[in-house]
Amino acid sequence: MFNFLKKKETPIIEFYCHPSVQGIIPEPRPANKHVPEWFKSIPPTMPSKDNVNRPNMTAKKCMPMLDAMTLGYVIPLCGDLGLKSSEDLRQIEVFNPPQIKLAEFHNLEQLGPKAPGMPAPPVKFINHWVVKTAPGWSTLFMPLVNNNLQNPHFTCLGGLVDTDTYPKEVNFPAVWHTPNFDGHLPAGTPLVVAVPVKRDSVPRECSVRSMSDKEFKAIDDIRKQQNTRVRVYTDELREKRK
Repeated sequence: MFNFLKKKETPIIEFYCHPSVQGIIPEPRPANKHVPEWFKSIPPTMPSKDNVNRPNMTAKKCMPMLDAMTLGYVIPLCGDLGLKSSEDLRQIEVFNPPQIKLAEFHNLEQLGPKAPGMPAPPVKFINHWVVKTAPGWSTLFMPLVNNNLQNPHFTCLGGLVDTDTYPKEVNFPAVWHTPNFDGHLPAGTPLVVAVPVKRDSVPRECSVRSMSDKEFKAIDDIRKQQNTRVRVYTDELREKRK
């Protein structure tokens, strides 16, 4: 009855762009909309059986893999981008569409003389989406998890930005992998996944020690549970995702 009195909560993460490209460029989407085709195509079980005659499960049933691949929000390439690369990858050209810039280059010297796997300057993908987070939250930009089989041409470098105090476009430098490429990346090609991170929830220090008797027993109990039934982690120990 009094919902109109409730204070509007600030979203943890939001994406916005210039009005001139709103509705024209592809929008960021939850990562669960970008589960790679190679993963979707895996059958859930194998023909072989385990010691109690149950079908052995494949990676399709590995919830840690799926949870990692569906975490965060994917920022896409904002339009069709042409590229050409030489056989030794020392020369790369980009061809931007006439009304929007999608890529340029970083100077290779910025990465020092021993940058691994970078004979040519890194391609810098121009991002037209501003990422803004609630106070105390940063955004981790990183390559899509387990998705290099679907997008083998490049890998964007990772970065952590305090997007609560820096609500401005963040661009994505990338290593180009494919020699003799002469084609284009289509609009909507996934570039990075953006994961909001609460800064004060990430500890600066960690503890490294041997396990206690209680901890050893906990591991042994889980092992025994897994020996008596399937899906112990998925159904009993894993927190259900909303």
